Amino acid sequence: MDFSNWIFWFIVLPYIVVLGKVSRIFSGGSASENISKWGLSVLSCVLLAVISVETLLIFLFVSLLAYVVCRASLQASRRGKTIVLALLIPVLLLPLIYYKYADFVASDVLGRKWDTFHDLVIPVGISFYSFQIVSFCVDTLRSNQRIPKFVDYMNFCSFFPQMVAGPIERRENLLPQMESWRANLKGSNLADGLPYIILGLFFKLTLADNLASAMAIGYCGENAFQIWINNVAFGFRIYFDFAGYGLSAYGVARCLGVHIIMNFMSPYTSCNVTEFWRKWHISLTHWFRDYIYFSLGGSRTRFWWFNIIFMFLVSGVWHGAGWNFIIWGGLAGVTMVIHRLFRNMQKKLPPMIGWGLTFGVMMFIWMFFYETDMTIIRKNFCAIVDWHNYDFIEFLNSMYIEKRKAAMLCLFLTLSFFAILIEYISLRRTPENPYRLHISPIGCGIMTFLMVVLHNSIQNSFIYFAF
Repeated sequence: MDFSNWIFWFIVLPYIVVLGKVSRIFSGGSASENISKWGLSVLSCVLLAVISVETLLIFLFVSLLAYVVCRASLQASRRGKTIVLALLIPVLLLPLIYYKYADFVASDVLGRKWDTFHDLVIPVGISFYSFQIVSFCVDTLRSNQRIPKFVDYMNFCSFFPQMVAGPIERRENLLPQMESWRANLKGSNLADGLPYIILGLFFKLTLADNLASAMAIGYCGENAFQIWINNVAFGFRIYFDFAGYGLSAYGVARCLGVHIIMNFMSPYTSCNVTEFWRKWHISLTHWFRDYIYFSLGGSRTRFWWFNIIFMFLVSGVWHGAGWNFIIWGGLAGVTMVIHRLFRNMQKKLPPMIGWGLTFGVMMFIWMFFYETDMTIIRKNFCAIVDWHNYDFIEFLNSMYIEKRKAAMLCLFLTLSFFAILIEYISLRRTPENPYRLHISPIGCGIMTFLMVVLHNSIQNSFIYFAF
């Protein structure tokens, strides 16, 4: 759901208020419970339908199929359940594979051009709710857990704050909350949730969108300084964009009395790449760890390095259909293996050096994420590894030509570094919440003021809506 779009709030706020009042009329009986739960499910489906009817129909196909098959297979033997999962999971992922990868496989892998695949639009949220539903099926059948009521299951799959861009929730966390959920906007819940909504919108509207406008995507010539600045600008942009969605989703859920995963924990304060991936897109990292890395044997096998690289290659493919995403995932995996070897030798860098190295490595890797043209990627890569291309005078000349964009970029990069510094200070005081200072009353006031003053007139969709 696009929290930065007024249409979302125009639909959700009146609906939740009316739903709460109607539920209270029937308080004390099962009618109130049914009205709350079915009302929440209808709202989530309506919001999907607003995006497109096709998006809603695909979601209903995946979620209903999973529920029916799991319910029918619960009494099967352990071997039978394994066979069911082996057949069910590919079918559940079939819409995702078709919409996201058909064109890439046909054109880039097989060298065939099919117009049918070329114009496919990826349904919003399909990567997220598909993985969440798959995890429900695996956890339910492997552990022989009970099948919930249909409405509770649907709310688990379609809980609107998090279904289209995460976090990817697991049944043990979200399902019990959906089973006990009632429509009731309590003042304490609003007080807990609103600061996170403000923080998320500040990250998105003030930082991410302005960085997007200031960036110069594409071939930057042979000036390595420009390429590195582009990498840093995108690295901050994707963090503030994606974390902005996650924090807004966290805040909306808290307003409704639901606790979901905080998907980011200030990853740019990390002092090594392992720590970075523990703090970046946490729910997806845990998903790949539990269902892919551990299934391959994890670190218990002599080929642990292969398991890590394979997991990150799958992560790269999950993020997008393109060779650049595969390279990005492979590089992320290799850096993890290098750090693991370094750690196994009982070596440890001073914190500031470790932070600088981690930051530089991640900014280098982002170059393979935001640029999809392999020719441009090759030219940019060759430029930054050739020390002759670090021509500072040429860089200053290019900045003078684009002085308005350069001033804008400097302003929002400075604000970005300052936001990360505040997260670092918060972590020193309260390790469990890097955003504590951001969500203080003073912090919320400053962020609201900056949103009004520095709001970008060009609105960009959340980056991960495309994934």
